Amino acid sequence: MPLHEERICPRCRQEFECKTGSILLCQCQTVALDETQLAWIAERYDDCLCSRCLRELRSLFNHRQHDARLRRLRSP
Repeated sequence: MPLHEERICPRCRQEFECKTGSILLCQCQTVALDETQLAWIAERYDDCLCSRCLRELRSLFNHRQHDARLRRLRSP
């Protein structure tokens, strides 16, 4: 297995370097995701994403969760 692999992000179509052979040094490790966020992203994408898209999706997930909580609080 190669240590580094050039990939195309399935979301933004930008090229990025995936370090499957040394995953702790991979760009995706710079984005902290909890289990719920990770599961939500995994439901939508089958392959590695660039760190920029991971951050954007984490933010989108958090906004949706926040909006859902507000709706529950406002509902009678």
